[in-house]
Amino acid sequence: MQRSLPESPSVPAPRCSVLMPVYNAERYVAQAVESILGQTFRDFELVIVDDGSTDRSREMLHYFAAGDPRIRLVSRANTGYLRALNEGLALCQGEYVARMDADDIALPERLQRQIAFLDRHPECLMVGSALLRIDADGDVLCEEPLPVVHDEIESRLWSGQGAIGHPAALVRRQSLVDVGGYREEYYGAEDHDLWLRLAERGRLANLAEPLLMCRIHTGNFTFVNAERGQAAARAAVVDASRRRGWPQPSFGALAAPQSAAERQRAWARSALYAGHYRTARKHALAAWRQRPGQIDSWVLLAHAVLGRWARPLRSMYRRLR
Repeated sequence: MQRSLPESPSVPAPRCSVLMPVYNAERYVAQAVESILGQTFRDFELVIVDDGSTDRSREMLHYFAAGDPRIRLVSRANTGYLRALNEGLALCQGEYVARMDADDIALPERLQRQIAFLDRHPECLMVGSALLRIDADGDVLCEEPLPVVHDEIESRLWSGQGAIGHPAALVRRQSLVDVGGYREEYYGAEDHDLWLRLAERGRLANLAEPLLMCRIHTGNFTFVNAERGQAAARAAVVDASRRRGWPQPSFGALAAPQSAAERQRAWARSALYAGHYRTARKHALAAWRQRPGQIDSWVLLAHAVLGRWARPLRSMYRRLR
């Protein structure tokens, strides 16, 4: 049974509602909440739906809620991520809704910069940002740029690729209501489906600067249910093509899910190319431990250990040959 919170008619609605579903995130949730409470933009409410957590998340959230009246906390039995999102959306009162995940960290000026952008661009319904990818320990892997203008964003969406970081998005609340919120049949790519429906009503944008530290770890849906997410994104594109009366796009084969060692190698390469050598060494060593018999694991570990010297030494070796 869903619980709604009473609203006081004497208290004006905040300009922005930050919507954060939480489920068993005790390792990260304090950082996520603190990053919102520490925003330079202050006129917001933080709507948290605790989706039946069985760890210490609920206890931690009640502690935060008792200390800050801007937090509106709902705790109830587990119903699933998308129902928690839609339930939280129904509670949001702000002109804008900013998404936030319980394992991410918002940079201090995130809300200020995104709200200022939508205030200046009434034709835009949603704005995201570039991302700083961090690992489970909070170490930076790399910066992920995303397309900033509508046409480039929509082009990537139509190809089934990600173009907007879901937890970095800030959307006009009325636009979310108008399109019907999140649709459960596209679980795994619910954001992809939402962006496509919003793009039929207005413009989408990303800010070029990173405003969110987006955490990558083995519990991410992207890794646990990668094929389901890809399939849901493609189904959302097919549905959008029907709505618009456009020819249905063709797609290649779904990407095979990565093994744990492949994920560690990918994270190590990202950190290495971005110049975060300590982080690269950590993940390269983890990949080597999982697959010590693979030459790729040895090569990557050597590059991570050498750091900035790997490329000059490789070039020198080629010249000597």
